[in-house]
Amino acid sequence: MTVEKQLLYLLSKKVEMDGKELIRIFEEMNYTPQSIRNNLSKFKRMSYITSLERGIYKITPSGLNAYRLYAKKDNYYTEHWNGKWYVVFLEIPETLRKKRDAFRKGLLDLGFGMLYKSVYVYPWDVTDKVLHLIDSLEIEDYVTIISSNEFLLNGIDPEGRAGPNNARSLWNLEEINTTYKNIKIWIEKEYTPEFNRLVENKNRDTLHVFTNFLTLKEIRDDLLLADPMLPAEFLPGSWLGTTVLFSLDKFIQTLADLIPKDSYYSSFVADLRNK
Repeated sequence: MTVEKQLLYLLSKKVEMDGKELIRIFEEMNYTPQSIRNNLSKFKRMSYITSLERGIYKITPSGLNAYRLYAKKDNYYTEHWNGKWYVVFLEIPETLRKKRDAFRKGLLDLGFGMLYKSVYVYPWDVTDKVLHLIDSLEIEDYVTIISSNEFLLNGIDPEGRAGPNNARSLWNLEEINTTYKNIKIWIEKEYTPEFNRLVENKNRDTLHVFTNFLTLKEIRDDLLLADPMLPAEFLPGSWLGTTVLFSLDKFIQTLADLIPKDSYYSSFVADLRNK
């Protein structure tokens, strides 16, 4: 979904965009013009965008909602955990299987772990997003949400403590950490030298800086989607999540600052400036 997410991100930042400019951006990222036209046509059929004037595109409220679903994870490593757990119980009938499957996937994308087949648990308050998902699927009668500061039996076990509900297995932390390890290697061996050359180049191309920004933002967003970002006591000592995300955020911030304020691409990074 890389191209789709990036298209919706770009269109969410401008009142309207010329299709030629969208193609120019994505050609720099090695996508073909036809693939971008195909995605724009698909989004028009899905009512995610409109085109009141030939070649000029504008995102719709439905498109904004779709983008928010793509980009629905925050970085909770910067938050303090209050010790509260959020538990979702669902009993959606077989006749609504598609909605049930969509809801389960939505919970997992938000970071929930599956405690039991129809019970999901998460340490961060994303209730508003869960309620939005429930409302969009029209399954209010089949879901219960509770919050609690403690489990009386078989709670989520912190790292190093044996028990039936180990955080490592509930959230598949080893696989996620392997992904972080691979990204860390890529950053150190491949991306950092390229990044340094870009920063040191006084005649740098602004479009090239911006497409670097888009690429790293996509990598960061995909990691946030895969990572539940559990409180520290539930993470293994070898955990690389915070380190890798911090590195990516520094790169992204620097790239945003390198884009001149009078550039066409400035509005896409305006919310990151001077942070």
